[in-house]
Amino acid sequence: MKKIFLVLIITGCAFGVQAQQSATPATDIVKADLKNTLANLDYTDLFMPKIAVSDAQKPAANKIFANYMAARKALWLSTRKNPAVYDQQQPALFNTFKTNLSAVLSTEQMNAFMATKPARGDKKNYLTGLFY
Repeated sequence: MKKIFLVLIITGCAFGVQAQQSATPATDIVKADLKNTLANLDYTDLFMPKIAVSDAQKPAANKIFANYMAARKALWLSTRKNPAVYDQQQPALFNTFKTNLSAVLSTEQMNAFMATKPARGDKKNYLTGLFY
């Protein structure tokens, strides 16, 4: 009886280990959900809520925002140990973003967007993370 019980425990552990190895890790599931959420996020509603952006402009503007956010993240990750390098390279990245966005938005829309630029170091305004 003890031998049968021991064999059942060993077999159960073997199946448990195999099941754990084949299951998708929770972190991969969360990362996939985040990537899907970010891909479907309407950045124009988030960063330009008071600016009327047409449905025709939204896909291009959202792509520009997504590319800029990805580039900013990559820059931050590569320079996080040296903030002075980030501060030096970020303005060029923002200028490229601004140029690309101005090709999609009208002059009035772009002026309204730039008017939302907060003061440097304004920790209460979430747009600080976009502009700086």
